[in-house]
Amino acid sequence: ETIHPALLLNQILAAKLSNARFVLESAAALEAGRVRSVARVLLDLSAAVDVALGALAEDAADGFLHLAPKNAASGYLGPLVYVSTATIMTCEEACNVIGELEILLSRALSLLQKFPGEYDLVDTLLQCKDGQMLFVKCPRERSAILGAIGRHQMNGSNPSPEECPAIREYVLRNMDPLNPCRLSARLVPNLQSSQSASLFHGSLLMALTKSSCW
Repeated sequence: ETIHPALLLNQILAAKLSNARFVLESAAALEAGRVRSVARVLLDLSAAVDVALGALAEDAADGFLHLAPKNAASGYLGPLVYVSTATIMTCEEACNVIGELEILLSRALSLLQKFPGEYDLVDTLLQCKDGQMLFVKCPRERSAILGAIGRHQMNGSNPSPEECPAIREYVLRNMDPLNPCRLSARLVPNLQSSQSASLFHGSLLMALTKSSCW
């Protein structure tokens, strides 16, 4: 009943920051914590929360131990200042890291559902900005992406014709500067066949065209 509301809010904020760190670290403990981007932000979160808790504890101690609340300067004979501006700024920085980690963690967990165990691939996708082209060179990562696309398209043991690939196209480019050309091969499955939709029971279209060398 005798505690100042500002000091009460100080203690509540400290408890909320500690609880947020515990929840996020627990959520990332199993899988997402192995992703480098998530692990790096987890360390930033721990450091930011520790700094904020230290500042809150210092302000709380000043408010409880001194009869006159802390001044904006070094003395204690001025306007009431129960929480310093520096403490508020450190708490805001901790909240910003919490928000960043929430978004990053949700994306990492979603990607790990599609690419289980592919921590390097997930880390690369998380660092890719909007509109940026991503070149996946590792055959294992390419297989993981194609496997995820295949599982999404099939979505069960008996996929409908709409879920099967409608066309598959390959382009072979000749980089010879004296005779630049490319061979395009397009395979269309026969979806009307009683058998399962297969590219081996459809049609094949091939075309050889000249192209510029680049």
